[in-house]
Amino acid sequence: MSDLLKELNFDDIDFQVCSSQQFATVLFDRREDSEETLITIFKDDKIKQMDGDNRYNPSSRRHSSCVYVTEEWQDGKTIKICTIQHKGTTLVKIYGVSEQELSYLFGS
Repeated sequence: MSDLLKELNFDDIDFQVCSSQQFATVLFDRREDSEETLITIFKDDKIKQMDGDNRYNPSSRRHSSCVYVTEEWQDGKTIKICTIQHKGTTLVKIYGVSEQELSYLFGS
């Protein structure tokens, strides 16, 4: 088992982590500075791939992976927790997710 290096604090982002569920993992596989990216979606025990644009890829130039998490009540917020490759550095960032992004990626 790995040693925990740091635990994220969700107090800053107004998200109820105690009542939330991960529902999808998305990989954005982009060649450096390409206008398109291969998007791989893992959701509901299925894998879907599509060529898409980079509008929801949190990396401005490279690859990223995102875990999508939603609060468990009706109209609960959705966030994505992402690892991003940028100029030889791996970053971890948390973003809010719009209805347009959910529709584009998951058809919901």
